[in-house]
Amino acid sequence: MAEYYSVELGQKVDRNMRLNASKGYFNGGHAPLGYKVVTIKFENYIKKKLEIDTETAPVVKEIFEMRANSTNIMDIVDYLNEKGYKNIKGKEFEKASLQTMLSNKRYIGTNFYGAEEFPGTIPAIIDENLFNKVQEIKKSFKHAPARGKAKEEYILTTKLFCRSL
Repeated sequence: MAEYYSVELGQKVDRNMRLNASKGYFNGGHAPLGYKVVTIKFENYIKKKLEIDTETAPVVKEIFEMRANSTNIMDIVDYLNEKGYKNIKGKEFEKASLQTMLSNKRYIGTNFYGAEEFPGTIPAIIDENLFNKVQEIKKSFKHAPARGKAKEEYILTTKLFCRSL
């Protein structure tokens, strides 16, 4: 009976988390940079939603615009850190966190639960055209130039080049 109860409870939680995401509610974790979590009180329960943070949303727009104008990722990181901007955890920006941020569809208003996407359920910070332009730029840099030249996949492929005379 305990096993049955546990499986049934898991299914109920999963269903409600999916329903929350489809209605634009925040299921937990860290809110992305540019958003803040707002608590909404109902009669018997509390829900949380993402709202645009007027202080950090312009930073997000600036990051996407810089990348859409083909600014190098490390140049963007250096610029943000020089300006004193911090990521959502209050630390300096790094290349990996910026790459993750540039792939986050929440910035165009899409909420998630697992692999399911719910477009238009949260407020968008940037428009879809800008987001798609950044994704095209990211895609063009996905594979290093040496990957196509190597006949075999080795540990140092794309990292070590032969410069024969």
